[in-house]
Amino acid sequence: MEGTTFIFWNWTVAVYLFVAGVSAGAFAISALAYFLGEEKYQEITRIGAYIAPFPLMLGLLFLIYDLERPNLFWKLMVTLQPHSIMSLGAWLLLLFSVLSFVYFYLWLPDRVDIVEWLRKTPESLDKWAIVRWFKTSPFLEKLHRKNLNRLRGWVGMAGIPVSLLVGIYTGVLLGALVARPFWNNPMLPMLFLVSALKTGTASICLVGCVIKGIGGMSRQQIETNKFIIHSIDFFLMILSIIALILFVFGLYASPGSSAEAAGLIMGGEFTFLFWGLAVVVGVLLPLALEVYELIPHFISRVTMRAHNPWISGVVTVSVLAGGFVLRYVVVYAGQVAKIGPM
Repeated sequence: MEGTTFIFWNWTVAVYLFVAGVSAGAFAISALAYFLGEEKYQEITRIGAYIAPFPLMLGLLFLIYDLERPNLFWKLMVTLQPHSIMSLGAWLLLLFSVLSFVYFYLWLPDRVDIVEWLRKTPESLDKWAIVRWFKTSPFLEKLHRKNLNRLRGWVGMAGIPVSLLVGIYTGVLLGALVARPFWNNPMLPMLFLVSALKTGTASICLVGCVIKGIGGMSRQQIETNKFIIHSIDFFLMILSIIALILFVFGLYASPGSSAEAAGLIMGGEFTFLFWGLAVVVGVLLPLALEVYELIPHFISRVTMRAHNPWISGVVTVSVLAGGFVLRYVVVYAGQVAKIGPM
């Protein structure tokens, strides 16, 4: 019916967009920490590697559940359509999933060795030639954990561009729908990428600076991790503010009913969610706390304030909540604003 708004994508799509960003951001920040200081920031690298594969898995389950015929989802994985953003995105997510699981395995303790587990097959199976070959194969010997650890840097290097593309992809997927002016915004992919890096950093901080930091790390480790995490987060907050401003400007500059699209967050039904939660709670509040944490070091050149898990907790929860609300607003507002007949 004319004048009726149909919502085809619900909150499950917002969850998928959010957790895919968390996975991509956690991987990218983990690999960055590895290259900045392999030993110095090893805890950040390890925690990010442990986080990266699993939020995306959860998101894909939500996405498959939301499909009209979820049993046919596998067809996206066996067909490649170069001109379809969704098809390319499915293969991109598959590649990222493989890389993130390999990266996860490489950062597990050395005692976790799949080769040793596979070789502990029952002796009754040794009558089979393939089993005997498997147990004595020199190739398999090269796959021991002690031999694979040197691949951490290579997998991290390959995964950084893939993770960044995953962070961008969700914005590109929505932006390809020209008839939706709230989505057809050139700054949406960049906004989603910065948000993905922020939420990935926040997830690492939640585990490292808050949960594990309460009793699982020395004071020196906490302070070292805290400095680099808060510094990265501060930089991403500034980029986020720039991306948000350009996104709003892009709404007014987009073709069609751009005024209607912008009005949804400029006095319309999504104003509080966007400005109050996504911007104030998700960006400005954690930015203020980051400044509070970093000013003594950068301005007065003194030691950073003593670690306060409550401050780190508020920062991480605010960033994660704001990141989800941002995607929730984009998903729903994008379906409300449409280009009308010319």
